[in-house]
Amino acid sequence: KGKPIRLPEFASLLGKELHLKPYEVGPATWAQPKKFLAISDVEGQYDFMVRFLKGSGVIDKDGRWAFGKGHLICVGDMVDRGQQVTETLLLLVRLFKEAKKVGGYVHHVLGNHEVMMMGGDIRYTAPKYKEAAQRLGIPCRGLLGADTEVGRFLRSRHALVRVGEYLFVHAGISPPIANTKLGIDKLNKLTRSVLGVPPAEIKDKFSQAVSWGTLGPLWYRGYFKEYAASFGPQPSPEEMDKILAAFGAKTIVIGHTKVTQVGSMYDKRRVLAIDIPWTDVNEVRGIIVEGTKLDVVDVNGKRVPFK
Repeated sequence: KGKPIRLPEFASLLGKELHLKPYEVGPATWAQPKKFLAISDVEGQYDFMVRFLKGSGVIDKDGRWAFGKGHLICVGDMVDRGQQVTETLLLLVRLFKEAKKVGGYVHHVLGNHEVMMMGGDIRYTAPKYKEAAQRLGIPCRGLLGADTEVGRFLRSRHALVRVGEYLFVHAGISPPIANTKLGIDKLNKLTRSVLGVPPAEIKDKFSQAVSWGTLGPLWYRGYFKEYAASFGPQPSPEEMDKILAAFGAKTIVIGHTKVTQVGSMYDKRRVLAIDIPWTDVNEVRGIIVEGTKLDVVDVNGKRVPFK
């Protein structure tokens, strides 16, 4: 009684700087910065993410942006399953604002779970959020609605982002999607056009396929032999070269499909898979690129050159 209420660290800046208007859609293609860190599939594990970002020097001891002009790249599925989805999203929004002020950037690449939550597919959403929506008298997807801060932020994000020679996409680029020759900007526009719309209500079938289909960039698993039958086809090395050339990249960085260690699905680093489950933060790894040097990094910031 009588003491001021202190907002949680993840939300303190938002209380002063609510947009109350759509976020600007920034570029999807960037020159390579001096350094960037890429992580994937945090799935609402806010506490672990904070530890990881501190270990890599992306944020300081107070949780503020400390990466200068570097980039933080989140390769989708930062939401769902976990108990701290709200905290995770608000932290990323705040870091996005702080990074821009000093010439850095935060990329939140859309994953299938961001699209699912906004589109009302909440089968993996923690019960606490369903209860919160019920108490507010709104559908659960309304928690990320276009009238919310994080909903506006997510609606301005991309499904594909190229930074230097690296293309970041949550699941991957399938040969059929590459063969459309739509390119980064048109695929991003198609994905954003149906955000927040349940799949059954999407009238344009191609937009539905891009955002919700097994061959789309948010769902495809065809780079992995064990999934090629259901989420394929699996590209040949020659097809991968064509896909990379079509998007102006040398490496595709993906999440979505669980792996036990950061690894390349093809030689020459054509595809890097980085979705190591965040349920044990000591096992999680990300990648840090500085110049031409690519390192795998752990929660404590320890780096090992990628071989």
